[in-house]
Amino acid sequence: MSKSIIDLKIHCLRHISSSEFAFHPRCNLIFGPNGSGKTSILEALYLLCSGHSFRTRENAPLINDGEQTLTLFSRLADQQTISIQKSLTGPTLVKINGQSCHSSSELAYFLPCQVFYQDIFQIIDAGPSVRRTLLDWGLFHVEHSYFPIWKDYRTVLKQRNALLRQQAKKSLFTPWDQKLVELALKLDHLRSNYFMQWLTVFQRVLSELTDIPCEISYFKGWDKKNNGKELAAILEEQFAQDIQRQYTQSGAHQADIYFDLSSKKAKLLLSRGQQKIVLIALKLAQASLVPTGCIYLFDDITAELDAQHVESLLRCLSRIKDQLFITAMDDGIVRQFKSILELNTYDLKRTFLFA
Repeated sequence: MSKSIIDLKIHCLRHISSSEFAFHPRCNLIFGPNGSGKTSILEALYLLCSGHSFRTRENAPLINDGEQTLTLFSRLADQQTISIQKSLTGPTLVKINGQSCHSSSELAYFLPCQVFYQDIFQIIDAGPSVRRTLLDWGLFHVEHSYFPIWKDYRTVLKQRNALLRQQAKKSLFTPWDQKLVELALKLDHLRSNYFMQWLTVFQRVLSELTDIPCEISYFKGWDKKNNGKELAAILEEQFAQDIQRQYTQSGAHQADIYFDLSSKKAKLLLSRGQQKIVLIALKLAQASLVPTGCIYLFDDITAELDAQHVESLLRCLSRIKDQLFITAMDDGIVRQFKSILELNTYDLKRTFLFA
């Protein structure tokens, strides 16, 4: 089982001036009307796990009006602690067990977290960078050699793009192109192996949740027609266009995940609820591959889903041993949850209701 959060203190996060919560190590259902702060509680948990919000990368919207800082503090079941302070003017301060944490990667490794937000279905419609972030998240937690290679690749890519903007001599690109190809191949190797594992689990989880036959595939970022053309040759062929456009058109930074349903794009055929259940299956499969387990955050779990999909999802969640945090609009779903899961419920209209 992953680390579980047993208490949370929030000070000046959005409209929450000061609140404390004691959590169940297994499942926590938070319900209340719109504007009651449900999503803000999930946001606080995600901040503690990642150092940033899943709703914005700006600090100002997070901090209570009239205040300069927000602070969060949490204690885990093994008595470890984690805290974060965000300010309108200063840097973000994170501490793990009282010691300063200086990188988001250290924080993410310490407390893995997977969030299922309300607009999750937009991943299918979003640009490749959003879907590539999913791929990177999984590899970050499953294959620890991935992150330093990914960082080195980004450094080389940045240097090559700088040379393109300067319209530098072609000879100056040779060492950077060689390094770019070397690192791209390493990333592709790790991504391909991970994707095959992910795909296998995804198809199993999807079959548990729905009868929608959705396929996903991985694109490495070059040779889209799969003709076997080497990246080095593609960089050579595209050099003049790269100079003109001032960026590198092909490489591991262009990787993507494609969604297909009967050989047609899923986003053209699936309703929002169907897209949501497909993406929930994708992220559940990904989270299950994290060797240390992770914390699951579900925002407005029933939105867009019909009763059958809600029932299937709850039964799937009942088999997960990690800690769950789930928000819903009202207590009408509590009985349905309680028939499947052992949990605590938190009624934001009455501060606490321990069931």
